[in-house]
Amino acid sequence: MILIHFFKLVIFSFSPGNPIANLVGLVVGDKLGFTATYSSSTTRFGVNLQDADNNYVFRIAFRQAGDIGGPISVMSSRTDGIWGAESRAAFPAFEDGVEFCIMIECQFDKFVVSFNGVPLEGVVFPYRYDLASVAAIKLWGGAAKGDGNAIFWNTFTLPVAQHNPDPAEEDPEN
Repeated sequence: MILIHFFKLVIFSFSPGNPIANLVGLVVGDKLGFTATYSSSTTRFGVNLQDADNNYVFRIAFRQAGDIGGPISVMSSRTDGIWGAESRAAFPAFEDGVEFCIMIECQFDKFVVSFNGVPLEGVVFPYRYDLASVAAIKLWGGAAKGDGNAIFWNTFTLPVAQHNPDPAEEDPEN
């Protein structure tokens, strides 16, 4: 049995930077996510799961740009600067000034993304790379249209000690 423990790392909401947290690989069953406060003035934002060489094992972008038929959710990966095929899905029902939660779950063969606890229809992404290669989660974007506020990052939710065995299940004779 794999135990999954979570903790939250507070990111100061006044900082519109691109927060990052280091990871030591992922396994099936891990859940990662973030909370943020949405601003309708933003044009795009998202999350990257990156390897040690800054390749994107998984990326989900929430884009409002009209040039891509937006608003839309776009998922992909990138290795050595070359993008993989995209998957697209509906844009979630974000509300201006309201905190939201995005959670990425590592299922047996794919990433599944949820918005405020509800899986987003069409937002599943088959693995292209080994989960163990994930070295960081990076929140990015929040570019604002005009003079408006951008996305305000609030917290990460990260798996911790998910690779350690449950002490209750260890063989006492070993």
